[in-house]
Amino acid sequence: MYAALDLHERSIQCVLKDTDGKVVRESKLGKDEGKILEFLDGTHASVVMESGYNHQHIRDVLKEKGYDVKVAHPLMVKAIAYAKVKSDKVDARTLADLLRADMIPEAYVPDEKTREVRDLVRRRHSLVETRTEFKSKVKAELAKRWVKHEGDVFARDGRSYLRSLHIDAVNDYMDTIEFLDGKIGELDQKVKAIAEQDGYAKLLMTVPGVSYYSALLISSEIADVNRFSDHEHLCSYAGLVPGVRQSAERSHATQSKTRSALLNWIMVQCTRVHVRSCDSAITAFYNELAKRRGEKVAIVAAARKLMRTMYVMLREEKAFRLDG
Repeated sequence: MYAALDLHERSIQCVLKDTDGKVVRESKLGKDEGKILEFLDGTHASVVMESGYNHQHIRDVLKEKGYDVKVAHPLMVKAIAYAKVKSDKVDARTLADLLRADMIPEAYVPDEKTREVRDLVRRRHSLVETRTEFKSKVKAELAKRWVKHEGDVFARDGRSYLRSLHIDAVNDYMDTIEFLDGKIGELDQKVKAIAEQDGYAKLLMTVPGVSYYSALLISSEIADVNRFSDHEHLCSYAGLVPGVRQSAERSHATQSKTRSALLNWIMVQCTRVHVRSCDSAITAFYNELAKRRGEKVAIVAAARKLMRTMYVMLREEKAFRLDG
């Protein structure tokens, strides 16, 4: 038996097919693990679902119940099984047929511990972005009123000055910023404690420019370096290898839709700190390329070189060397 689950925010389209591809049962269920288990009860079916923000819980539940579960890569499924008519029912049946034909392009699913660490560092990143938005709102309120201030307006003295202005909007935003400061500080303590025990993170922290937060973020996004057959695949996953789309005489650079945007961001940030803070082979490469191609091209190329170095470090369990 072959079962497919087409997951949505509030409902799940389920289909069960036999070895000949005939639909045995089909139902649209609410988002309830008990109903899904009831739908599959007694079938011992292989189960497939597409990777997404809400697949992890039901995958874990089904695995615990002994079901063989595969998680399909949604973009690759789309490339294999294009349909003119698209509906939840069609999607579920297509997934079941691909599973029956052993043609599921599987997505990587990290273990529960790695997922928890990912959630932690991504949550911290989200809170920092939110705090930055509120700081921008404060600056906008000052700009509206032509208020000038020397130095960092969010340093201790600057914050006292902001409060002294008695601007309601600024005070509201500052309350939120100070609350976020506290939450981010709490997460930083958790991140630091985990990074000090994480094998990958400890190696990555030997790279100048890589903090415990950056190291844990990179570690959690990579999850298992051995899932990348070579450093080029890792660089591609990090969005550091430019793609090209060409038609006749025209071509332009593209970004992979499967890249990790967060890994791309943190690698560029770490590389900027690295080339400013130490004299390494990567810094020399950056400086030479920046003279010829400019800073934007050079920083991405240097980040790609640093990503290659990290790949070797993690595969061979070696600390960073300035000579590369």
